[in-house]
Amino acid sequence: MDKSENRNPLGKARRSIWFLLRAVLIISLLLGVAYAVFTESMYISNMYIVTTEGMKLRAETILKNGSPVELEQFFTNKFIASDELLNSGAYLDYAVDTYDYRYDIKGISVFPWSSAGSITYVERIPIINASPISDEISATVTPWVSMLYKINLIKKDGRWLIDSLDVVQENPAEEVRPTPDYSQLEGKE
Repeated sequence: MDKSENRNPLGKARRSIWFLLRAVLIISLLLGVAYAVFTESMYISNMYIVTTEGMKLRAETILKNGSPVELEQFFTNKFIASDELLNSGAYLDYAVDTYDYRYDIKGISVFPWSSAGSITYVERIPIINASPISDEISATVTPWVSMLYKINLIKKDGRWLIDSLDVVQENPAEEVRPTPDYSQLEGKE
């Protein structure tokens, strides 16, 4: 007998089916990973924008005694009602002309299947130019306390909103950035 006649006639079909199943499984896994990466990057960018724009608007509302109605596009109503600094009226006695708002994002944490995330955020306002509204108030404005926050965001009705600010540290140390040494440049005359 010839050896080719003894072979299993379904062997080639079985190998072909396993090849197709593995290919479909690998392609499905790659598509799933691509979807997860895209979704997470979309969440991160949305959270970044909501946090940076919302925190700037919060600081402006506090400093310039604005209406908190505009904050509803960035913050939950629960947060707006419970924010001590926003409701304190600390700058009611001053007309703030300009200020220097600075922030630094230390980290963002969110999963593609999650409807909640967090951002580690440093907020500083080192310069506030303001004048007192009346002569009975001291000329120096209350300085803004720098904070390191853990900002918790939730996804509500398809939008990311800031739900809470947890103070991690007051007056965190500012990273010192090195001054460039221009004497090291090539081609000096």
